[in-house]
Amino acid sequence: MAKGAGMDKKYVIGAAVAVGALVLVPGLAAALARAGEPLKRAAVRSGATAWDEFRKAGSEVYEHMEDLAAEFQAEVAAREAQPEAAEPDAASGVRDAG
Repeated sequence: MAKGAGMDKKYVIGAAVAVGALVLVPGLAAALARAGEPLKRAAVRSGATAWDEFRKAGSEVYEHMEDLAAEFQAEVAAREAQPEAAEPDAASGVRDAG
């Protein structure tokens, strides 16, 4: 019976702590909200700064990729133009002795 009485005591203490927490939570939540306002503003400011930096970095990467694509297209066009210039030599019937 003593064992059961100890368990009942723990439940009563737990219930009292829970009720006390429920009473304190609204006031604690309001205090945290007021104290957290500067933190929220700082977080939004940091997020906006980070977004701007990521946007700038992304546009630089995009420009770099466009430059690489333009260089690649120029190289392909140059390679396509080279065989056309070499074709008249091959069409003339001149063959290497090798």
